Amino acid sequence: PSDLIDNLGYSKNNAPIGMLLNKTMELFIDLEERGITIPWVIYKPGSVFPFTRILGLDSKRKYMPNGILKASAGARTVFMLPKIGCVTQHVNLQRDYNIKLPAPKSLYEQWSVFKEVVNSDISKSDWFACVLYFSHSWQEMLHSSSSWKDLKLYLHELAWQNYEFSRNQIYYDLAFSLIQQKRNLKPNPYLTDVARHLLNIAIGGIPGFTPAVNNDSLPISVLQSAYINSYSMKYIPTIIQPTDYLFENSVLPIYFSMQNPTLLNFSPKSRKLSSTLVEMRELEHISNIFLKELAKDSIICSDTILNQVANNIEFRYFHNEVDIHNIIAPAEKILSVDDRFSYVSSESENTKLSFAKDAKFLRGCISIKRKC
Repeated sequence: PSDLIDNLGYSKNNAPIGMLLNKTMELFIDLEERGITIPWVIYKPGSVFPFTRILGLDSKRKYMPNGILKASAGARTVFMLPKIGCVTQHVNLQRDYNIKLPAPKSLYEQWSVFKEVVNSDISKSDWFACVLYFSHSWQEMLHSSSSWKDLKLYLHELAWQNYEFSRNQIYYDLAFSLIQQKRNLKPNPYLTDVARHLLNIAIGGIPGFTPAVNNDSLPISVLQSAYINSYSMKYIPTIIQPTDYLFENSVLPIYFSMQNPTLLNFSPKSRKLSSTLVEMRELEHISNIFLKELAKDSIICSDTILNQVANNIEFRYFHNEVDIHNIIAPAEKILSVDDRFSYVSSESENTKLSFAKDAKFLRGCISIKRKC
C-alpha cells in the first residue's frame, strides 16, 4: 500500500524504527548451511529497535554488513526436548493439522513445523506479537528538531546500555588471553570458545536456553496439545527457548548444550576423536580455571560484572551416559533441580508422561546458576 511505502519506505534496506508492544521477538543469525540459528537479541515489550537507524549519522564508512540478522515474532531458536522426528507419528500430525512439511530431522527444522501447526486452521490460535513502527517523518523530526532532543537523548542512553557488553568485549578477550598465558593453558581451542561462551551467557551478553513455561515466545499450549494428542508423544513435551540471563535476579538456571552449539566463534575441534563426555571433563577443567582467575581482585576485570559472576555462579554438567569420574551428573538429575522441565500447559496435562532424559540437548548440557 502507498501509505506504507510513504511512511516506512525509508527502511527498505533495513528495519524501520519500532517498539515491541507484547510477547517477544528474536533477532537471530540464520546459518542455514550449518543447520543452526544463533540467537542474538531477545526483544521484550518496550524494546526499541534498531538502534543503528536511530543513532546513525551520515558516514563514508559502513561497518554493519547486510543480510546477517533476521527477526521473528516470538522465538525462532526453539525446539522440542524429546525427539519429534518419527515419520510414523508425524503422519498423524500431518493428517490432523494439514501439515505439509516432513518430520524434522534436526533441531533447526523444528521451528518450521511448529509454525505450520500454529497457523493451521485446526489450531485456531490467536497468538501474535504486536509492533509499533515509526514513520519517516518521525525519524526526521528525531534527528532535526530541537524540541525532540530529550527523546533523542533518552534513546541514546538506551543504546549505550544496550551495547555495554559489546563495547567492553575486547577487554574481556584480553583477560581470557592473559589467563591462558598465566596458567600455561593450551586446551582444545573449541572448548576454550565454549568456556568463554558460558561466561558470556552468565553476564547476560548473549542468550542461553531455558524451558518455556508460558506463551510469551510461542503458543506453547497449542504445540504441547498437538504433540500429546495427535503425535502421541509419551514424553513431557518440554520446549526449549532462548532466554537472557539476569545474574542479579535469576534464581533458576540457564543452559547451553554442546549438541546445539550457538557460538559466534568457529574454532576447529581437535583432530583427536573424543566423546562428548571426555570433552565435557576437559571443559570443566578449563571453566574452573577461568572462574578462579576471574574471581580474583588483582586482574583487569576486577569490580566488573565478569568478576562478580565468577565469584557467585556455578556450572553443572549433565549427560545421559554414566561418567566414571563423577564430574558429569546423570541427565535425569536436571529434573530435580529445575521443575520447568516438567511443565505441561493446563490444556495438555497428562500424568503418564515421562521425562526425556535421553534427549539430544541433554547429551552434554551445562547449567549456569547463581550459588545459593
